Amino acid sequence: MIEFSCPRCNGRMQTEDKAVGYYTVCAHCGHEVVVQNPTKLGETSADMSTEQKLYVEMNPAPNTTKALLITVFGSAIIYSAFYIPFLEFTDQSSEIYRLLAVGWVPFAVIAFMVISFVMLGQRLTMVMSSERALKETYLTHSTPLSTDQDINEAMLMIKDKAESIRDTTVAKRVVGGLARFKHTRSVREAEDQLTVYSELAFNQMDAGYTILRVIVWATPLLGFVGTVQGVSKSVGGLAKVLGGDVADVSEITTALGKVTSELAFAFDTTLVALVAVIIIMIAMTIVERADGSSLDRIEDYIKTQVLQNLPVKVGALKGGQNADL
Repeated sequence: MIEFSCPRCNGRMQTEDKAVGYYTVCAHCGHEVVVQNPTKLGETSADMSTEQKLYVEMNPAPNTTKALLITVFGSAIIYSAFYIPFLEFTDQSSEIYRLLAVGWVPFAVIAFMVISFVMLGQRLTMVMSSERALKETYLTHSTPLSTDQDINEAMLMIKDKAESIRDTTVAKRVVGGLARFKHTRSVREAEDQLTVYSELAFNQMDAGYTILRVIVWATPLLGFVGTVQGVSKSVGGLAKVLGGDVADVSEITTALGKVTSELAFAFDTTLVALVAVIIIMIAMTIVERADGSSLDRIEDYIKTQVLQNLPVKVGALKGGQNADL
C-alpha cells in the first residue's frame, strides 16, 4: 500500500502500489487526480506543507476562557464603579434611588445591562480590527503567483503583515483562497473556498449574539418577577389589615401605606427592566449592523483584492474578426 496527497485539496489517500500513474477520484474533493509521488505507508513526512502551517498558525482554537474572563472581570469593575458611589452619595429618599437600589431586581437588571455592554464592546473591537485590515493591500497585480513557491512566499508575506496589524479575520481568508488556488489553479475553486469562509463568518457572527439575545429575553422577565413579588406582598398585607380586628384607624392607614409602597416597588421593577432592555436592544442593533456591514465590506475586498489578482490562463482567439465576436 502507498499513501499520497491529492494535488487539488491536499487530502490524504491510500491505494495499491500498482496504481501509480493512473487516474483515481479523490475521496475528499471528488476530482480526478493522478496517483503520484507515493510514500510508503509508515514513512510520512514530519514537515507540514506551507499552507498547513499557516492554517494552524492563523486559525488557533477559540480562546473562550479569555473572552469569559474579560466579560466577568470587566463587568464586575464597571458594576462596582457604578453602584459603590451611587449607594454612597445618592439620597435614599430620591426617586432614582428607589428605582435602582430598592429590592434585588434592579441590581440584577443593571448587572445584565453591564454584561451586555461589555460583550458588545468585545464585538465592536473585533469589527474595528477588521476595518483596519481592510485598509491593507495584501495582493496586487504585481504579486508573483505563477509557481507554488511564489504562492507560498505570498502567503507568508500576508501572514507577517497580518501579525503586524493584528488582523485575525481578513488575512486568513485571503491565505485560504490562495492555498486553494495553489492546488487547483482555478479561480472558481478559490472563489468557492472563499464562499465557504464567508458563510462560516456569518454563522459565527450570528452565534456571537446568542447570549445577548438570551439577556434581552430574560431582562423583562426579571421585571415581571419583581412585579409579581411586590403585588403578592401588597395583597398579603392588605388581607391582614382587612381581615384583622383593628381598633385604631391609624393602624389601617399605616398598613395601607405599606401596601402602596409594595405596589410602587412592583411597578418600578417592571419599569427599570423595560427601560434597560430597550437600551440593550438599541446598542445591540447598532453593533450588529456594524458587524454585518463589516462582513459585507470584506466580501467586496475579497473580490477586488484576491480574485481579480489571481492569474488565469486563457486561450487567444485567432483573427481580429473572431476576437470581436
